[in-house]
Amino acid sequence: MDKKDIILKLIPEQGILPLYFNKDEEVSVNILHALYKAGIKTIEYTNRGEAALKNFYKLREVCDKELGGMYLGVGTIKKRERRAGFY
Repeated sequence: MDKKDIILKLIPEQGILPLYFNKDEEVSVNILHALYKAGIKTIEYTNRGEAALKNFYKLREVCDKELGGMYLGVGTIKKRERRAGFY
């Protein structure tokens, strides 16, 4: 099963797709950990402030190192990166 199929299966199983942003990196990471502990394996981190991109990179690092099976969605941040020349 590819990643898209896994995510499309997980969202209805969770019954929710958390969408959040917090300007504080530590708070953002703590929320990510709390969601994971609650059984949530897919979330969306949204671009609602100056710290969004920096925080996203930290969240990505935490997911890769500590939260196996966590899928981190970043639609609005990816759009921002494209405008800034990252893609």
